[in-house]
Amino acid sequence: MTHGRPRQRGAERGSGFQEAINHTNEAYEKLGRACVTRKAIPGKYVVPTGIRRRGLAVPLPPSLAPLKTGDALTTTALRQALADGREGDPRAFIPESRGEPDYGGVVAPHGRGIFYDAKTTQRDLLDFDNLHPHQVTFLERMAACGAIAGFLVEFARHGAVFFIPIQMVTLFRAARRRKSIPYHVCAAHLTPVRAGRGLVIYDYLPAIEQQEQWYGPDYARLCSSIKGATPSLTAPRHETDDPAPAPRLPGKRS
Repeated sequence: MTHGRPRQRGAERGSGFQEAINHTNEAYEKLGRACVTRKAIPGKYVVPTGIRRRGLAVPLPPSLAPLKTGDALTTTALRQALADGREGDPRAFIPESRGEPDYGGVVAPHGRGIFYDAKTTQRDLLDFDNLHPHQVTFLERMAACGAIAGFLVEFARHGAVFFIPIQMVTLFRAARRRKSIPYHVCAAHLTPVRAGRGLVIYDYLPAIEQQEQWYGPDYARLCSSIKGATPSLTAPRHETDDPAPAPRLPGKRS
């Protein structure tokens, strides 16, 4: 079933999924609901051989060099100057391998840990090729210690967002020749993320709470439900074969 995509307002309209999640997390913190931050990409700057090292100092762009204290500078001129400066910067940023997902923090009121990666797909499935193995391992470790862990996934074609717990990902990755999680399985078993108020664009915490009420924090009942509805999940299969959606649980809202 297709669920309407939460309407984005103001400055958020037209921005990407991760940007909307960033605004949502900022609003969560202001409301005291959670403190979730986006991880910085670890890495380092390198300077090519033959160029004099000056620490992290960036050469002043020619367009800013004539300026003196008190001179006016328009926003457009500043942006152009910064762009010119980046083009003239001889340093190169080398990202390092990321062992953690993009987002991590705690949920009020008990400070329970939460870790997830935000993904957008234009297809009718979440392809495992888009999941970094080291991040999956990290999320599995966090879930084993009782944290909320998984992937917040936007199925853009359907205008739907789901929090897919890492336990569900592990189940499908363990299946022979299984290379993805189909959208219709998420729609049949998981709670869609609804639009919130104000800057809470994707109010994903209530969806997580609802899922844990149904399946438990370890999602054992979810995995049993999926395997019961899909006996061939762990049997040899073609990767294009998708399990049929299971009947919705009693009382579950569509």
